[in-house]
This record gives sequence, C-alpha cells and structure tokens, in this order.
Amino acid sequence: MKRILLLAVAALLIGSGLLASAQVQTESLTATEILNRVNAAWQGDSFHGIMSLDIVLGGQTKSHKLEVWTLGSELALIRVLEPEIDRNSGYLQTGDDLWYYAPGVGSIKLPAIAIGDALFGAGPSLEDLSHGTLSDDYDVSLVTASESVGKYFLTLTPHPNAPVVYGRLEISVSSDFVIETLIYYDQRGEVLQTATFSDVIRVAGRVFATTIVITDSYGDQTIERIESPQFDLALNAMFFSLDTFESWGDDS
Repeated sequence: MKRILLLAVAALLIGSGLLASAQVQTESLTATEILNRVNAAWQGDSFHGIMSLDIVLGGQTKSHKLEVWTLGSELALIRVLEPEIDRNSGYLQTGDDLWYYAPGVGSIKLPAIAIGDALFGAGPSLEDLSHGTLSDDYDVSLVTASESVGKYFLTLTPHPNAPVVYGRLEISVSSDFVIETLIYYDQRGEVLQTATFSDVIRVAGRVFATTIVITDSYGDQTIERIESPQFDLALNAMFFSLDTFESWGDDS
C-alpha cells in the first residue's frame, strides 16, 4: 500500500542559527528515515476523519462525503455519507482482502489490485484515502539541493514486479516531515498527476495537511478536504468487518 497526503512548510528558515540546524538535520537523516517520519505523521496507529471530495472532470463537479477509519496499515473502512443515493455503501480492507458493500445488495469481494483504483472513476484511490504507506513497494533516495535548506526532496522508484502503475514518484517534504508536493510519473517518464498539500494544522502532536489538490495531465482536479482528523484512537479490530456495514443498514 502506498498512499500518501500532507503539507506544511516554513519559509522562515532564513536565520543563520535555524539554517545551520536544518543543514545538520538534512545530513543526519537517511532517505528511509525521512520517509518513515512522513508516514508516521500521516498515518498514526489509527485514524478517523470526515473527507469531502470535489471531483472536477471536463468542467463538471461531482461531490462526495466520506467517513474513514484505519487501524495500522492493514485495516481500513470507508463509509459513503453523500450523495444520499450512495449513503452507507463503502469499502472494507483487511490485509490483502478488499470488499465493496451496498445496502440492499450486500458485499462483493474485489481483487486486491483494486485498492489502487480511483473509487469514483476519478480522484483518489482507497489506499490514498486510508492513508497507506509510501514505502511498501518503493525504494527511496534522497535528493539534496543547496537552495532548498530545510526541505527534503525524495525520489521513489518501484521495486521490480511491484503491483504499481507509476514509473517513479517525486516528493517535496517540509522540515516538519509533511509532504508539500507529490508528482506521479508514468513508465515513460511523463507526469501523470501532481498533488499539492496545504491548510496545515497541528493535531495529536503532529503537523497535518487538511487540503489536498490533485491535478492530472488533462487539467482535471480532485480537491480533498479532511475534517476533524483524529489519531491514535482505541479502535477494536472487530470494528473492521462487513457486520459493521450491515449494522448501519440503509438508514438515512
């Protein structure tokens, strides 16, 4: 799983003392350590939040509102709140198993590779929304730039035979270990889409971006806004089941 999403940034690293501190930090951390800190800030041990999605295709906007829970990197549950016609449908991930559920229809098991597909035909995938890690299927290297003190530039390349569609990812990370930009390339080295992260808040001792804008090569966009994010909740693994969907029924 590789999911991703965050921003934060400080352009106040101009004083010489802060500058020296940032240089030491950049030199002392490996690319893997930086990526691990990014993932820790984004995932937490558990997560709950409301996500509003505006998907803009060809000038037309479709809006969705979702409720998301995760526990570790193996359990995720996504419940559709809006539009009303899809209310209480959603997705369940347990390890490599993935299901879609809809009231009146029941559950349908999906192939594991579907976790990387856009949920609504466009926009973020299940692994994006469930805050998947960026490290599972990629090797990471650190690119340094003297004019960008206090920031990290990472390049991720997929492992051989990894189940990913991207040729590489390029990530700009703030000194607080929050992603600022994420650029996705195809196998030919062409840019597929660019994600930018903004509206940073501090919650549960971490810095967290609450707005993500994804723009693809055609100019279409997805705007994701995360409301009331909560981390490190005492969630029970038994909550992540199809029984939970069924307990909600088709209430309105």
